[in-house]
Amino acid sequence: MAQTAGGIIVEGLSDERDLVRLRHYLGLDEPLEAVESELMRDRVLRRILPRTSGIALLRQDPWECLVSFIISAFNNIPKIELSLDRLTRQFGEGVAEGVWSFPEPARLAGARLKDLHRCALGYRAPYVRRVARLLASGQVDLSAIGQMPFHEARYALQALPGVGEKVADCVLLFAYRRIEAFPVDVWVKRAVERWYFHGRRATARQIQEFARSQFGSLAGYAQQHLFYYIRKQEATSRKQQASDVNASLRSGRRLPR
Repeated sequence: MAQTAGGIIVEGLSDERDLVRLRHYLGLDEPLEAVESELMRDRVLRRILPRTSGIALLRQDPWECLVSFIISAFNNIPKIELSLDRLTRQFGEGVAEGVWSFPEPARLAGARLKDLHRCALGYRAPYVRRVARLLASGQVDLSAIGQMPFHEARYALQALPGVGEKVADCVLLFAYRRIEAFPVDVWVKRAVERWYFHGRRATARQIQEFARSQFGSLAGYAQQHLFYYIRKQEATSRKQQASDVNASLRSGRRLPR
């Protein structure tokens, strides 16, 4: 599967029902034009949306989503991808050549910690096993959490090992389709402080309260546009700075202090 300017190219799927399921998983069957039209009412998003249009929200499996975001805490994307790849290869079931299913809770519940550590989980390994044991024993039902009112579901998720506010909000947004969720990481915090708070520092809770007031039921979509744009903007800025440094070194000019 690859994304192009004209759409998404998919290989290996010929059944129309599979393509419909894929569109559903990718969130492409949502009324994105109507969502973006509503978000355009916001002065900041009005400027950002022409550069971020088309962002959709995945519909992930709650269990896989939960483990993925527990692993993501204080981690970087390459390391997260490495951990998930090793986890599926070691504990998942082979479904095709080079493809493994995500391991079921019972499989991880019985795993040895040293084997989980081999998957580059670090200090998160005990959290993953403890959550797996809670699900495998029936003490926690992720389907039931998905049926709870927003704040009750958030509280129930935060009661799980390794789950803080940000991880809970990510699971609510990407697994349970609770688009009023507004996960706050370092990027989103920076975006809100810079573009809405005029550089004033704010806590994650203050930012979430602002987001609920500002974006209402579409807070999750707003979060994704802000997240994508500020990362893209700062990556461009870093490239420009590196280019300026290289140009100065080639010309022999002294760099400013």
